[in-house]
Amino acid sequence: MPRHATRTTNAKVQFEREALQRLPTILEDLLDQPDIGPLQQQSTDSSLDAVVESHGRRLLIELKYAASPGVVASAAEQMARLAPCDGIAVLVVPFMTAAGAKAAAERDLSWLDLSGNAHIRDKDLYVSIRGRPNQFPVRGRPASAFAPKSSRITRALLLDPERWWRQKELSEHTDLDAGRISRVVRRLEDDELLARDQALLRPRDRDLLLNAWADEYRFHRHDLIAGHVSGSGIELARELDHRLRAADINHAFTGLPAAWALDRFARFRLNSVYVHGDPRDAADAIDLRRNERGANVQLIGPDDRGVFDGQQDVDELPCVSRVQAYLDLLALPERAREAAEELRHDGAIWHASP
Repeated sequence: MPRHATRTTNAKVQFEREALQRLPTILEDLLDQPDIGPLQQQSTDSSLDAVVESHGRRLLIELKYAASPGVVASAAEQMARLAPCDGIAVLVVPFMTAAGAKAAAERDLSWLDLSGNAHIRDKDLYVSIRGRPNQFPVRGRPASAFAPKSSRITRALLLDPERWWRQKELSEHTDLDAGRISRVVRRLEDDELLARDQALLRPRDRDLLLNAWADEYRFHRHDLIAGHVSGSGIELARELDHRLRAADINHAFTGLPAAWALDRFARFRLNSVYVHGDPRDAADAIDLRRNERGANVQLIGPDDRGVFDGQQDVDELPCVSRVQAYLDLLALPERAREAAEELRHDGAIWHASP
């Protein structure tokens, strides 16, 4: 067994033991009910890990070591098969991620974590605690499946989410070596984000995979140069496109100009555009007056060339894919988050994937 797999297995066992020991005290505090007795551990062939009965309330406990949206969704499916009258299904994790919490909310699944956060809801009960820090940072875990280069794999899967891929095809498509492909695929499978048919794979649920990626995506890690060019909105975007083409600089708009081109979403001020090469050279080429205060142009040197995958011309404006635009909108000002929600509305983000 690989060393990281051994560490993960040991950590899972340790978490389950600690959870079973600490849960009575945690539940006493959350439910404001003293003297909750020890958990009733279930047999190995049970679909549950434990049951708590106190003051006429029955909690059905499922323990999961990870809180990725895929794991949460899988737990919700498993617990939904229990008879509703059996009690309140509660997922317990070390620390609930934002994407995991979203997956739980979409499936009406109650949860709590050992870091002190919780969302438990029943007809006569509502508990919601958020914001407590992660007390269980995982050390020595394999590198993120959504690191800049590694995310090429997820991007390829999401740009064609119905396609079944062989790992060799992913390697050729992303220009990543077979070893990295194998490690990232294994990590995505551990987080229950992939479906597999023998040697073929694709997203188990494209929305869950995108949410997991968004949870770890960090826009600020790109090389950002801000400044000002006379003009505004889509007219300025077209002027920037003209200047960048004249300077022979490959580029693609993201954020609000991309949202406008893709869906005609709202007027905007800030033009965000990825450029090949050093964004400082691009700034000089377009006569950008560098000043973050009041900036209406943001030149972005990407942390990996994969951001250009799926690039498309929309209304004669070069734009990143809808998936990339969505990720970036989550981190940008003005009405960017609203624009991101609009891209996800009724699955619109998938309708025009290249």
